[in-house]
Amino acid sequence: VLIQLIKHAFGMPLLRLTYNFTDQDRALHKFITDKTAEVAKRMQGVKSNKKGAYLKDYSVVPYQSTHNTGGTTMGADRETSVLNTYLQHWDADNLFVVGAGNFQHNSGYNPTDTVGALAYRCAEGILKYHKSGKSLA
Repeated sequence: VLIQLIKHAFGMPLLRLTYNFTDQDRALHKFITDKTAEVAKRMQGVKSNKKGAYLKDYSVVPYQSTHNTGGTTMGADRETSVLNTYLQHWDADNLFVVGAGNFQHNSGYNPTDTVGALAYRCAEGILKYHKSGKSLA
């Protein structure tokens, strides 16, 4: 992440994120692609084409939904997380944050259902906070 000299309407610098697949990403992808092609070849009636299937340089052009995560991690310890388990900010008890930022990385599947479940958990916390007016952790 690079901080740019360009600022948004509120005067804060814009961020630029640069990313590409690592050698480990490419090796894992090649292994999985080759194994999947091998299984498909042994199945009757299944057509498979792995031509061009290996990872190239990363680009958002063919795939716009990257499911970015991290940044507002939840946890039970204020030293290692931004939010408590109700998604309430440790230092600003009237701030609740819900989203894929609540976990460091994806589990390998679209995080939408998990974010939905977290929204229910957060709503539970907001109701408790509204009644007590105090931090929940």
